[in-house]
Amino acid sequence: MSGTLASPGAAPEGAQNPAGSARPRKFGCGCLGSVTFAVFLALALLLLLNPWALHMGGRWTPALIWHGSGKLHSSTGATYGLFMELYPHFQQSRGGGHGSRKNLEGTAKICTPQGEVYAMTVDGYLDAWLDADKRPITFYLRSMKDAQPRLRADLYGSWQGPELVLDDKGSMAMSFAVDGNAKGYLKGTNAPSEDTTGRLRYASESEFVSLCGAKAKSSF
Repeated sequence: MSGTLASPGAAPEGAQNPAGSARPRKFGCGCLGSVTFAVFLALALLLLLNPWALHMGGRWTPALIWHGSGKLHSSTGATYGLFMELYPHFQQSRGGGHGSRKNLEGTAKICTPQGEVYAMTVDGYLDAWLDADKRPITFYLRSMKDAQPRLRADLYGSWQGPELVLDDKGSMAMSFAVDGNAKGYLKGTNAPSEDTTGRLRYASESEFVSLCGAKAKSSF
C-alpha cells in the first residue's frame, strides 16, 4: 500500500487546529497598581511634610484646599476685593522664583475699586509643621503669563482662627495707583508710605463675585 501513515494523534493534513488549542495570550501589566501606589506614596509624603494642610483657616480641609474671599483696604482710601485658593506645594523648594522657600501655591483674583478683575498666580511659604494657626505666611502674587498690565504684590500675615489676616507692607503701591487702578508693576509713581491690609474668610468664587459687583462677573 502506498502513502505515508499518519502518526497517532496527528491532525489530518490541511486541518485547522481546534479552537482553544493555542495558549491564550496574557495582556496588561501591573501599571495601574503601580500608579495607584505612586499616588498614595506622594500623598503620604506630602502630608508628612505638611500636616498643617489638613486643617487650614480654623477648619478641617481633607481635600488639602482652602479658598477665601475678603477686602483689602489701602491707606489711600482704595478698597480691593481678593479671592485666593491655596493648597500645599508638593516639593519643598528653596527657590520658588522669589528667593525664598515655597510650600504653598494656588491662584488669586483681585478686583479694583473700578470693578476690573485680574487673575494671578500664588506662591508662598507657611512657617509651620503641625498647626497653621497664627503661624507666619508670605504670599507672592504675580500676573498670569503674558497678561497685561503686569502686576505683582507680596502679602504677609497668618491665619487667625477662621480669618486670614494680611498686610502688603507697601508692595501693592508698585502695581496699583492711588485710586486703586492697575498701573502696572513699577509704572508711574507710588503713594508715599502706602499700606494695604485686609482679612479673608473661607468662601467660594461666587461670593467673591458678589463682593466685587456686577462688572466683576463679566471678567471671569
